[in-house]
Amino acid sequence: MKTITAKAPARIDLAGGTLDLWPLYLFFENTATINCAIDQIATVEIKLGTESKIGETPSLEFASGDRGAKHKFKSFGELMESFQGTHKAVGLPPALWLHAKVVRHFFAFWRRSAPLSLSTFADAPAGAGLGGSSALNIAMCKALQHVTNANYTDDEIIGVARDLETTVIEVPAGIQDYYSALHGGVQAIRMDAGRVHRKVFYKQSDFIQSNIVLCYSGHSRNSGINNWAVYKGFIDKNPDIHQAFKEIVKATYRVEEALERLSFEKLVEGINGEWKARQLLAPTIATPDMLAAIEAAKSVGAVAAKVCGAGGGGCFIVVAPPEKRKPVVEKLQASGVKVIDFKVHAEGCRVVEATAE
Repeated sequence: MKTITAKAPARIDLAGGTLDLWPLYLFFENTATINCAIDQIATVEIKLGTESKIGETPSLEFASGDRGAKHKFKSFGELMESFQGTHKAVGLPPALWLHAKVVRHFFAFWRRSAPLSLSTFADAPAGAGLGGSSALNIAMCKALQHVTNANYTDDEIIGVARDLETTVIEVPAGIQDYYSALHGGVQAIRMDAGRVHRKVFYKQSDFIQSNIVLCYSGHSRNSGINNWAVYKGFIDKNPDIHQAFKEIVKATYRVEEALERLSFEKLVEGINGEWKARQLLAPTIATPDMLAAIEAAKSVGAVAAKVCGAGGGGCFIVVAPPEKRKPVVEKLQASGVKVIDFKVHAEGCRVVEATAE
């Protein structure tokens, strides 16, 4: 029995989210999405049986440990036929749609017929806004690339992950989550015409960990920013959406400067700018409970906050100086939110193979 294990980190989006959707970034100068990988890990484990004998049909099993979903296909052929031209496989739980999509894609590279079992587990809560599903996507792609010897570069893996996830969620998917999951660390993902590249910050982990508190509201995302509505509104030249994006770009400049200079003041300025712009895009980006917790934190020393991802539940961050961290954390916990003690994760996706007799 051969076991392949892949692990990839989730992320905190610091500034510039939604700008990573093509072609939005083309309408602004020097745009970037800034995030940091954190130690909320998505794990994929693939177990391969021995090569099937003539006449035997190898089965295929999926399981999601954190979502409590599982499914078994009698054969790869059954998996291939089950989608019937859509992303919704017949009889397959929604939590496993992406699993099946990724496996179907890499099956094109399969070189032998053998039983396969694929199981996943994500540390980040579902709908937390930490890019957990994208981290799982990257981990699955890298694990299956290892299994099948598919000749993809890392940049091509990001394209595969983006396109497969898009067919599952049925709206355009951004790319920032894949970069943090694949490479780890703190980065500005800079998007130019015909080129996407990373600006890596190597000495900013302590700065982020000292000044940012990560909180989970206790509820999965329900509403918040609808990326497709925002995307369409931008293309349709909605003036309010255009103005909000201009403010997001300005905020991104401030956060990038904060990381370069290790400036607390610029970090506060940038995060507050992001927060105000996001509220313009979607008044429901924060639930009443999230807003109350943020105000409580500010009453004891917090100076900025923003939701993670699309909001409407899930996680948010609070910015506070180190000397105010303890009372801010205590106030947040008293408000009913969970404080996640995170670390910046320097490593990206890693794949390990083990063989047992």
